[in-house]
Formats: sequence, C-alpha cells, structure tokens
Amino acid sequence: MFGKFSLLSQLWRSARLTYRLLRDSRVPLLAKVVFYATAIYVVSPLDFAPDWIPVLGQGDDLVAILAGLNLFFRACPSWIVKEHEADLDGRLPESGDAERRARPGETIDGAYRRVA
Repeated sequence: MFGKFSLLSQLWRSARLTYRLLRDSRVPLLAKVVFYATAIYVVSPLDFAPDWIPVLGQGDDLVAILAGLNLFFRACPSWIVKEHEADLDGRLPESGDAERRARPGETIDGAYRRVA
C-alpha cells in the first residue's frame, strides 16, 4: 500500500543528497562534471532517440538520468556520501570508518613534549 510513497520519499532523498553533494567543495570536479553533463543531455534537443517517438524517446532520457546519477554517486568519495547520508537521516556518521579518518588535505594539530 505504501510502495508508491516510499518510492517518492527515496526520490526526494536522492535529490537532496545530490544537491548537498553538488554544493560540497570536497567533491571532485569530475563528479560534478558528470552530473552537469547528464543534465545538459536531458534538456538538450539532441538525443539518441527523438522525444517524439512514444516510448523510446522518453526511455533514453530516463536511462541517461539513472546512469548519470549512478556515475555521479560513484565518482564522489564514499566517505563524503556516507557523511551526507548520515546527516540526512539525522544520525552521526560512523567514527570508526577508516575512510573518514584519512581525509586528504586535513592535518591534526598538536603539541609534542618529551616525558622523562
């Protein structure tokens, strides 16, 4: 009975995750290019199958959207995706995640002292 609503909630969640990832400066430029190239293809009048063909025209746009989003999510670092998913779910990200501990470009500030 609630199958339709869960699909809509998954679509809404994916849209919010995509928006957050696009705004995150830690996401590589290549991943963002994949997303924007997909969006340009969908709105472009040039298609593999013209839109005036009843099923095939819209089918190639749907396949392009699904494939483009899949490539976009795979091109994003998994620890960033997990971080945003955890934030969307209202939970803390897993602190024991090895990928999260080793973020490129981050340093740990500390003072060293010698104990005799």
